[in-house]
Amino acid sequence: MFSDLRERTQRELLDFAWRQWAQMGISANVAGADRWAIDPEALILFTIEIARRDPRLFDEMLDWLASAGRLLSMQRLRNLAARFPVNPGLVAAVLTWAGQHAPSLQSAKISLEQDQRHEYMPVFSPDVLSFVGEPDPAFAEYGYIRPRALRSGKSHGPDVRQPINLAFQLRHLFGPGSRSEVMRILLTFADGSLDAARISDEAGFAKRNVNDTLASFAASMVVKARWSGNERLFLAYRDKWATLLEVGPSAKYMPKFVSWVHLLPASLEIMAWLDRIAETTDSEYLIASQARDLMERITPSLEIVGLIFPPGRALVGAACLPAFAQTVESLLAAMNVEQPSGGR
Repeated sequence: MFSDLRERTQRELLDFAWRQWAQMGISANVAGADRWAIDPEALILFTIEIARRDPRLFDEMLDWLASAGRLLSMQRLRNLAARFPVNPGLVAAVLTWAGQHAPSLQSAKISLEQDQRHEYMPVFSPDVLSFVGEPDPAFAEYGYIRPRALRSGKSHGPDVRQPINLAFQLRHLFGPGSRSEVMRILLTFADGSLDAARISDEAGFAKRNVNDTLASFAASMVVKARWSGNERLFLAYRDKWATLLEVGPSAKYMPKFVSWVHLLPASLEIMAWLDRIAETTDSEYLIASQARDLMERITPSLEIVGLIFPPGRALVGAACLPAFAQTVESLLAAMNVEQPSGGR
């Protein structure tokens, strides 16, 4: 059961990553046009881990960072890194390599505690790359071993006419900071208004910073603010913005909102657990108990995404395993169903 689920989960998560990056400008023979707006920093953190199973994806991501990294927020990437099950040392190695090839990223650093560094851990799974000739010095500095990473030179900046790249269109307008992230969330969230806490959580910036941004937007009347009891809620004038950004004549053409900062870390936790289970000799009872614990840990994040699963705590023994498999199936379906292209 878990062997097949592990292989399919890995394949579909990699397919998802390739499809997103192909629409953002990396060299890839991948078809598909999604109607959601991607979160660039969340996708990078997700790819740093999942692409350890696909060296070409990893290196094409590096090439894109060198060519289009100026559109990223390094502060936001550092803030989000703590929420992803990715070793900070590997993130630091990626940023160090990118800084050597892109002037705009030369100041991108992640501070590491001593126990976050590794003594020569391979970047890639031995299943996909078992030999390392000349190690890359940027990665070796952080205790990671991989062949020297060379730019392919095939990547280009994102085409902002594609719905998936709304974040980059807003960054061209506002710069890669809290303003562009707050507006991406408000423009794509179609289910009503949001409070500052939720916006801050999705934006990956401090609540005080987001509050200042929201106050500025409300004062300029590009965002509507209203009180609901003691809570101040915010809503973008989405129809007007759709016309301004040439998305379409109304808000229904806006890209879809997905809570990537919750969905992508949860998917990596599932993949890591499936990897561990593949090597275990634990009994079915122990595996079921671990699966229940994992479900309890990630269900709050996936509920934010809109995925509802069987309550893990109510299931005992091996009965938890089919529920876990259903959880994984629902997550993969949410990530890999192409959206109707429409719009732009």
